[in-house]
Amino acid sequence: MNYFTKTRILVIIIILLAITLIATVGTMVYGYYNHRDLVKRFDENPQARTERQNEFLREKLNLSDEQIEVFKSSRESFHEQTLEVNKEIEGVTLELIDEISAENPNPKIIDSLIDRYGELHKIQRRIMANHLLEIKGACRPEQFNEFKKILRRTQKYNMRRQSAKHGRMRRGYSNQPQCQ
Repeated sequence: MNYFTKTRILVIIIILLAITLIATVGTMVYGYYNHRDLVKRFDENPQARTERQNEFLREKLNLSDEQIEVFKSSRESFHEQTLEVNKEIEGVTLELIDEISAENPNPKIIDSLIDRYGELHKIQRRIMANHLLEIKGACRPEQFNEFKKILRRTQKYNMRRQSAKHGRMRRGYSNQPQCQ
């Protein structure tokens, strides 16, 4: 092969690599802005998100209007109750951090805060179980089986998302403040 043929092949390879790089960067930028806009829409209009969830469940489970109303009221009650418990959990967590970071932390206070945290988690799970029992009572068995599949897929997705989030935080890619 002569010099010009080799040069021509290298130029073609470089051009192909440049095109691939530009396409990759363009896809990443597009995905970033598309995701950001989607998150912004969800944050700005939580009511629309609830309506999309209702439509999704109506379609997947073939729910009647009465069943949709049971789902709505149960979800609203569930969110109100868990919101209160979550606020208490946050308070206990902050108290625990304050006690641990005190000059002379009291182990008895730390133990009592940990016990309270556990009690609140138990209450939170009881609220969720009651909510799911209410949903189950409103569904036919085949509808609830499909609902259970949806819940499991959602749980697996959330677990993967949390795992990825914690991985990013360990590597230092998070915007969250990190302890030194």
